[in-house]
Amino acid sequence: MVEPLFTHTMNVVAGLKEDRQLTTGLHTVADIYCGDCREVLGWKCERAYVATQKYKAGKFILEKSKIVKKNW
Repeated sequence: MVEPLFTHTMNVVAGLKEDRQLTTGLHTVADIYCGDCREVLGWKCERAYVATQKYKAGKFILEKSKIVKKNW
């Protein structure tokens, strides 16, 4: 499943940066948490080591299952 990329988020807190081997290669990421309940919502890509993945750097990846449309 492809998760959407976002350039901005609100009401989130970032965790510690760490290197993770994802299916698309090695990335430096930080989990992002809900600012209220601290549930993990996704992660922020700080750095992508694979050239074809560098567009993800600085972007937020939110898990689709965590996004709820309410009162829109």
